[in-house]
This record gives sequence, structure tokens and C-alpha cells, in this order.
Amino acid sequence: MFKIGDFSRLVRVSVRMLRHYDEIGILKPKSIDHHTGYRSYSVDQIPKVNRIQVLKEMGFTLSEIGGLLNQDLDSRQLISLLESRKRQISEVIESEHVKLLKVESLIKFINKEDSNMKYEITVKNIPMYKMLSLRGIIPAYNAEGVLWEELGAFVEQHKVNVTDPSYAIYHDNGYKESDVDVEVTMCITEAVTETERIKVRELEGAPEMAIVFHEGPFEEMTSAYNALGVWMSSNHYDCMGPTRAIYHKGPWCEQDPADYLTEIQIPVVKKEIK
Repeated sequence: MFKIGDFSRLVRVSVRMLRHYDEIGILKPKSIDHHTGYRSYSVDQIPKVNRIQVLKEMGFTLSEIGGLLNQDLDSRQLISLLESRKRQISEVIESEHVKLLKVESLIKFINKEDSNMKYEITVKNIPMYKMLSLRGIIPAYNAEGVLWEELGAFVEQHKVNVTDPSYAIYHDNGYKESDVDVEVTMCITEAVTETERIKVRELEGAPEMAIVFHEGPFEEMTSAYNALGVWMSSNHYDCMGPTRAIYHKGPWCEQDPADYLTEIQIPVVKKEIK
């Protein structure tokens, strides 16, 4: 079972939206602690969250989604539904072309859903690093490049020697749709003078860090997070800190998003089996 914040992080849906889904009855927590009111979710709810997100992307209202979910659609029926909507979109004006491409992408996503879960998860001991750090609130995850540019400009201006790894660290308790708390870091081996925004700190190590590599567009990393959730549930692990990412390959070195390579890390601890 996952706490709502951990489940939010793994399915890439905000805590606020998960609570809303509960209120309107389309995704109820697996259990609610009667004493604390804390919600808990299970790994077998991940596919249902994916269905909801797919249907939202297609333009269905939450009320319509509730009705569709009550029909207990399987993947084949859902793909048929999406194909029907695809035909409708293809008949509208050229400005709707973006929606048509989105349908094709979502159909491909559903067809690949099972294979996308076949990620290899490893657990490693990650040491402490001395890091150059810049932390800020950004509008959305795809605006992270602004922080990297600022940190990179500081490194270049002050001729700082940096080494691998360079981490992006996500400090929010769960996935957020806006106002994202992100820290970008570069490993250093020498003394650096801090500024008001650029800090030097020790990034704590982790005795057990669950690691998964995602090859492909950043927008498709949800499948990697889903795989981590399944693996953690199957192997009795809990999240123990913020998610980290190392962007080994991206638009700065690859023209095709299919060649992007991202390493996702989550500190974990083994649960006590009673």
C-alpha cells in the first residue's frame, strides 16, 4: 500500500487531483485510516489512473469518465473508443490536427502499456556528494531548463570544475501540475563561493536507491514511474525521500526524442514484514 503522496509521485497525478477523484467517486482509496483520515492506494489501482488520464487527455469530462469506468472497459474496448474519437477529430478543421496526433500517441501508449512495465529496477548504495545547488519554484516540470541554464552560466562564468553526477531533485510531496519545487545540482571537488541563489551543500547518500532507466521522450516517463511503483509493492519497499533524475541524453545532444535517456532514482527502505 502507498501513502497518497507516494502514490501521487508514482502515477504522476497531483495529491489535490487524487483527492478530487475520491470526492467524485471515480477513484476511491484502497483504504482510509479511520483515526487519521489518511488515504492509502494499492499497486493494482495504477492501470485505472492511467485510464483516467488517457480519457482526460482525449477531452472527456470527469463525469463522462466516471460513466465509462463503470462499464469496466478493457484495453480493446478503450482503444475502440479512442479510434472512434480519432475519426471525429479527423473531420474537423486543421487547427484540430494537434488533437489527432494526441489520439495516435495515446493509442500507442495503451498498446505498449504492458511492455512499458518491463523496466529493469536495480538497487544501489549511492554515496554522499558535494554539490553546487540551485533550487527554485518553476511553473511546470518542462520549465526545468531555466534552472539548468542559470546554474550552467554560473559554472562557466566562475570556471568551476564540475563532475558527474548532475541531479535534478524534486522536493514536492507528490506530483504537481504547477509551482514545482525543483533543485538542480552539479557535483564539485573544489571550494566555490556561494551567492544568494547558488549554494554549496552536501547531497546525502542513500544506502538503498531504487533506480530505473527510461529511454524515450520525457513526456512518456510515467511508465517508468509506474514500473517503480509495481516493483516497490512486489518487493516490499517504501519511499524514503525526494525523487532524483539524471538526464544522460536529451535535446542538447539528441535530435530524436526516442534517443533521450533518463535515470530515475528514489531512495527506499525495506518494509518490516509482520
